[in-house]
Amino acid sequence: MAGGKLNTRVKASTIMEVVVSMVIIVIVFGIAMMIYTNVLRVSVSVKKIRAQALLREALFNAERDSAKITQTFNADDFRIEQEIKPSVQDKDLTDIHLTAYDQNQQKIAELEKVID
Repeated sequence: MAGGKLNTRVKASTIMEVVVSMVIIVIVFGIAMMIYTNVLRVSVSVKKIRAQALLREALFNAERDSAKITQTFNADDFRIEQEIKPSVQDKDLTDIHLTAYDQNQQKIAELEKVID
């Protein structure tokens, strides 16, 4: 017989040790998933950066344009709302408020500026 004695006992884990280790693994995994989702939620996405760039471009065009009108237009995959109204501080100034929405109508970015 290869392997030695027949009556040797093999050390094994009890069911309680296995359950405790599984509970610890589940808790650590749960904490890791919470951290991961918080990082994803807080991080700046490529979509948000692209929307901010489009809003800056629309602001530049609105400042340059002599006909200051409130309008809604589409750029790439975004719907941009441009609201132009007289400033509350000074009637010679104009407030421009730009908002970018995605295809699901969720607000992605906003930009506001007072111009003369």
